[in-house]
Amino acid sequence: MASASMTSKVPLSDLEGEHWNVRSSQRTDILKQLKTVLNDVIGSVTVSPCFWALCQTADVSKLESMIRDVSEMPKASVTRGFLEATIDDSDFVVDRWLQNISVKSTTSSMRRSSSASDQCKARDNHRCILTGWPNPEAAHIYPFCLLRAAQREPRASHRFWHLLGIFWEKERVDRWKAELFRDSPNLTDPGDTCSNMLSLDKTAHALWGAGRFALRPVALSADRKAMQIEFYWQKKPAHGKDEIDLLSEPETSRGLYDYDDGEGLSCITGKRGKNGQPKYEALVSGQRVTVNTDDPDKRPLPSWDLLEMQWVLQRVAGMSGAAEPSDHKREDSGDTDETVVDREAPIRRVREVFKWLDSMPEEKKFATDLTPKLALQ
Repeated sequence: MASASMTSKVPLSDLEGEHWNVRSSQRTDILKQLKTVLNDVIGSVTVSPCFWALCQTADVSKLESMIRDVSEMPKASVTRGFLEATIDDSDFVVDRWLQNISVKSTTSSMRRSSSASDQCKARDNHRCILTGWPNPEAAHIYPFCLLRAAQREPRASHRFWHLLGIFWEKERVDRWKAELFRDSPNLTDPGDTCSNMLSLDKTAHALWGAGRFALRPVALSADRKAMQIEFYWQKKPAHGKDEIDLLSEPETSRGLYDYDDGEGLSCITGKRGKNGQPKYEALVSGQRVTVNTDDPDKRPLPSWDLLEMQWVLQRVAGMSGAAEPSDHKREDSGDTDETVVDREAPIRRVREVFKWLDSMPEEKKFATDLTPKLALQ
């Protein structure tokens, strides 16, 4: 589809090579200062994985503000309480984002918009934007579970957004909010439109929902008919769930073709080998895809601001280890009115498919070519 030329609009929080999860020298200098503050105030330089991960993606200016605010507090007890509460609450952000929560249902709970879902799939030509496979699902960028929680648990919703404001500048967080709560300053009446959706096949949807990869918006056409997005697998962290040093380096996402040598994503190429069998290519970190629309008003592109929010929080989930399965499976809620989200169920189904494919005789498997689509710089 012909469209206006693309304008680069890389997320402002990305410094140097940080889109590869390689920490910038500027961030390292600030974290050294914060580490000194932590040691002076709470007597420790190790923190929870979620707080550490938030510090790797937060606006550097907000980390500077945190250091300044702590230094200006008059009482040591207040300072310690502020830091400890911030560190402890960091888990809440990731749990909410990954829908790793149990919340009570109400008769007023919002329902998924079938019209928005249909518009999303029509915009994307009923194919996964990443792999090209047909019959995709409409995947929410800002999780639908959080949209419903805004009505059912307004205090928890406010807490979530307040915590985001600790790590990202108000202007940025306000833009994220505005995409969801355009007519609701009290954050209780979110919208559900196709600008909060992407078409993903079942495997990609499951892996995305579990924090296995992140999508980075990089360019947008002036006529709002085309957007370029980069794909990044997130490396499984080595630190587990133990506390880690604030200056520990994140694992780079460069050169990854899958998550932890496990499930990858194969893309349709439209090419065939000499024997007539279709060729597929593995989706690799840094690969760029383009999302188009023929009508930016009726079928708008995915929201740039929500993709930016997703970009930082998916990486937080991946770096922290929260994208890994829980140590224990939640018990069924029985006859209570709670909704329990088991986000590992889709991943288990994906693994079962891969095991089934591995068990097939070689002559019955599809011939595949896993050469990356582009050379990475």
